[in-house]
Amino acid sequence: WSGATCLIPVCSPVCANNGTCSAPNTCTCTSSWTGATCATPVCSPVCSNGGTCSSPGTCTCTSSWTGSRCTTPVCSPACANGGTCSAPNTCACASGWTGATCATAICSPACVNGACN
Repeated sequence: WSGATCLIPVCSPVCANNGTCSAPNTCTCTSSWTGATCATPVCSPVCSNGGTCSSPGTCTCTSSWTGSRCTTPVCSPACANGGTCSAPNTCACASGWTGATCATAICSPACVNGACN
């Protein structure tokens, strides 16, 4: 406690990010921060797929995911010919295409001399 009449609580370490010392060594945090000293940022909704909350409302994603909450998979190289990235480095190909990046045409009728008819 501190102050002339010992009514002011003391927090050690001090409360960070505009947190207030509400009782001895007890911080009350703003809605953007949490933890014993209000040093841990809050992301709501939470970061997904291994992403970390790097500042209030901001996720830092792993290299396999992107987006504000790390929910959009990354395909590298990118999916081609209308394919969509359905999981990290996994393409869901559009009709008529196949292969890891949807770069191989599916011939119908079958190929003749290495080319589609």
